[in-house]
Amino acid sequence: MPKADLANAETIDFIFGWSPGGDAPTPGICGTLGYTFWSINRVTGQSDIPGHGEPLAVLKQGKSYVLRPRNETPNDHPIHLHGMTFRLLRSDKRKVAPLPTDTALLLSKETMEVALVADNLGDWAFHCHVIKHQKTGLSGYLRVEA
Repeated sequence: MPKADLANAETIDFIFGWSPGGDAPTPGICGTLGYTFWSINRVTGQSDIPGHGEPLAVLKQGKSYVLRPRNETPNDHPIHLHGMTFRLLRSDKRKVAPLPTDTALLLSKETMEVALVADNLGDWAFHCHVIKHQKTGLSGYLRVEA
């Protein structure tokens, strides 16, 4: 796993919260529950299929990033990233071990920082691993470009 250059890393914030408009769901790999109420950065997940809607962020291949997810909800969310691995850096609620992983449990009202190198070109799903949260809007994707 490539080590992120924290001194030169770009920080990207992600707010995991409620859907501002209760947008209509779109079909995806795992189907749909027929309603939405979760959001990432105030946008309801369009689908669990990358390419639907706009990416949550566009990353440059080989560049280091610090992702800063903030959970505004009363629920815990295991946040999962496909296609890349990140290292846990810090939390405002607890000590975290600097482990490489693709999933981090984001506690209620917690802000966490994780570091990665965008080392895999493509569109990669970024979502809550609780399927009913994912299917009701807590999903999106990151794009890695050359």
